[in-house]
Amino acid sequence: MASIQLTNQLTASDQNLITPNPFDSAGATTPAKEYILEVELVNEPITIDLFNSSTSYDPYVEVFQIPKGSKGANLASTGVFRALANDGGTGLNSKIPSSDAAFVNGPSSLTSLPGVDYLIRVLSYSTLPSTPQTFTLQVATLNGKVALKDPITGTPLDTQGNLMGGGFGDPLTGNLPVRRFFDKTAGSHFYTTDPSEKADRLNNPARYLDDGDDFIAPANGNAKVQRYFNTASGTYFYTNKPTDIQFIRDNLPQFRAEGEVFNSYNTAVSGAVPVYRFTNLARERENPLNITHFFTANPSDRAAVQARPDFRDEGVAFYALRA
Repeated sequence: MASIQLTNQLTASDQNLITPNPFDSAGATTPAKEYILEVELVNEPITIDLFNSSTSYDPYVEVFQIPKGSKGANLASTGVFRALANDGGTGLNSKIPSSDAAFVNGPSSLTSLPGVDYLIRVLSYSTLPSTPQTFTLQVATLNGKVALKDPITGTPLDTQGNLMGGGFGDPLTGNLPVRRFFDKTAGSHFYTTDPSEKADRLNNPARYLDDGDDFIAPANGNAKVQRYFNTASGTYFYTNKPTDIQFIRDNLPQFRAEGEVFNSYNTAVSGAVPVYRFTNLARERENPLNITHFFTANPSDRAAVQARPDFRDEGVAFYALRA
């Protein structure tokens, strides 16, 4: 059996919804948190448990069906309502499936379907006496993997419901987001999947500008990308090509090898996107040793750089997945 569990809290800063309890006063509200559920395999029965450790409130869970890969605000409003569970307003554990679970728009169970994710909404059956209130959410299937993600960003969540650093990758696939930073001092970009390298740069905004995730390094990539530090310019070079590696060894002593940093594809396999490479000619005119490159899988960024006469388009550096 595959399962995932997180413990979090309903707080005053969460979205507020009308309580499900028909006996509450008009306009009574409850905080609510939402999570995207991804299930690796199709036709797997899904079990959802929502419980708390006190008698302060009655946890209530709702489930919506959404297109696979969805993320953003208000997903529930565009999804298809599938199920709810409450234990009749008196229990401390809401469970799907259970005798009190209600299902609509489908069979009386939750089973993973092709092309589908689920949005799980956690709330209280009645108005909370106070906030915060702690709950534990557990999801399980018989086979494969399951993951809980933030609905806005699609980022995987840890066991406390916090966003996991990009270096942890996707728990279903093992793919790793490659974050791009602009180094204002060196005048070039830095690419990494490493959580500590990301944290170091995010904690130094005076020097580094966070450009977000440019592409995804595939877990099943067939070619390792090597990183080189140019000691003359303070910039970095990335390649998976044996010819590049040999040329650097033979001709560019200012390039210091830093080893393998992430996976890539060396051909355009199904689902892959090209990561393009450009040389900054202005830096080389300053000093022939300042060989500086820019990499991107983003079509808009590529077009913007292609329009600049101070950059030379060097084609596809390697292949990855779209961020």
